[in-house]
Amino acid sequence: MELYLGAPFEHLNRTGNGYALAHEMDNNKIIETYRAMKNLILDNGADELGIGQKGSRLAYLAGRLQPNFIILPDVLQKEKKTRDASVEFYESMIGSGYHGKYMAVIQAKNLKSGIESYDFWVKSGIVDRIGITYDTKIKGVYSKGWKWGNRLSFLNELVKSKQYKKNPMGLHLLGTLEVQELYVLTHHKEFEEIYSAIESHDTTSPWACPTPFVIRRDGIEFGRQKDWTPQDFDAKYEETRLNVAYWNVAAYLTACKVPFVEWRKYLPLDVADKYSRMEEFTRHYE
Repeated sequence: MELYLGAPFEHLNRTGNGYALAHEMDNNKIIETYRAMKNLILDNGADELGIGQKGSRLAYLAGRLQPNFIILPDVLQKEKKTRDASVEFYESMIGSGYHGKYMAVIQAKNLKSGIESYDFWVKSGIVDRIGITYDTKIKGVYSKGWKWGNRLSFLNELVKSKQYKKNPMGLHLLGTLEVQELYVLTHHKEFEEIYSAIESHDTTSPWACPTPFVIRRDGIEFGRQKDWTPQDFDAKYEETRLNVAYWNVAAYLTACKVPFVEWRKYLPLDVADKYSRMEEFTRHYE
């Protein structure tokens, strides 16, 4: 599972996977910083804006950044508007010189519509990955168990559906805001089929949360209410705050069981080597 980490501009690890929000790309220096990253997702920003950027602005950024993936324009909780906006943008990009891939987002409100949306996108020939939102309204068997239970419920039904089994396509978790969601997927056998279907996810939580995540023997969690402000991409962290962020990144890597040899993509070399030898992290790989 690939991790796309949203970090402050000053602290981006340029050898790792980057997550660029279109509305944050507001000057040439920032654009060039992301352009230098080897593996990048360009997000239209719908989760933050309600209606994501599209048209000439998103097309311009795609040309400048040449990301691996563009998340096609979507509208929160509006499936038809999302589909129309996505197809319109894709068609406008034909012949534009962009050579990357596209990711669609499912914004359906019920299971039937959600699976139909998956089927539409997988047959469209437009996309190479499909995003599932954190705050999906699709309810199911796990909805009351966890804060992310709606998404888990939908994923559970989706991967068992005939539409998925006939045409499997890699899934992306849009906004893994709870580190425990990832830990549950990687450490509970009942979710192995779901985990194998997920190819990537993105998060800002390791950098945005101002306190260290709590690493227990049976899980990893925030250890506090999710009451912090959204990620400040212009932040310049002091040493203490920086160490908290590095610890939290290591906790996310552990929750995802990212191989230790890949930790250097997300952390400074000395920090990656130090944390990857600590028992707090290594025991969760056993």
